[in-house]
Amino acid sequence: MARFTWALAIKWMGIYMLILCLLSGLILAFIDIYWEISSLKQNIFKRICFITAGIYALWLVDKTYLHISSWPALYGLVVGTGFMCIHLFMAKGAKLRKGEVSKGLIYTSLLMYLLELPAEEFLYRGAIFVPLLKLVHPLAAILLTSAIFLWLHVKSWNNRFVWIGSFVLGLVCAASVYFTKSIWAAILIHNLNNFGFMTLVNKRNIFKAK
Repeated sequence: MARFTWALAIKWMGIYMLILCLLSGLILAFIDIYWEISSLKQNIFKRICFITAGIYALWLVDKTYLHISSWPALYGLVVGTGFMCIHLFMAKGAKLRKGEVSKGLIYTSLLMYLLELPAEEFLYRGAIFVPLLKLVHPLAAILLTSAIFLWLHVKSWNNRFVWIGSFVLGLVCAASVYFTKSIWAAILIHNLNNFGFMTLVNKRNIFKAK
């Protein structure tokens, strides 16, 4: 009886921890969606908080998702390159020319690919998806987190193409985390997708001279 009681207590403690991690992730997602950033410093601070929260949640829930190995890297590289090629095909080639590569564009890319996008993955796929995956069916977890990720882009973009693309990207990134058991596959996919869309096609540069 005592063994059964301890086993039951440990089980419920684990469920409580999962729910706590999930709620924390959802609160941060709400902040991400509705908090209008007014400065670069605020954006950097927010992203660092998301990465920290995601790493901590994965460390508590399942450290396996933090491991770096060749299989998730190869998977992410192949799938991400596919997304990048789709953007280039739809745009009829890259719009960025060699002479347009400026310090501002480089700094923007470093900020985006080393901080912003990894932060989104650690939040939406790390702090939300993985705990949810332990509580509900994998398909439900994939769909729910992708819907939240879609809402983030609905609030920040007035473009249906981006909405559809973000939902598909959310599905693929979540499924990638599920199949590879690694957050790094999703980070690679997200980075390569945005490198095609934001850098090669749209030439994103937040440091343009005024």
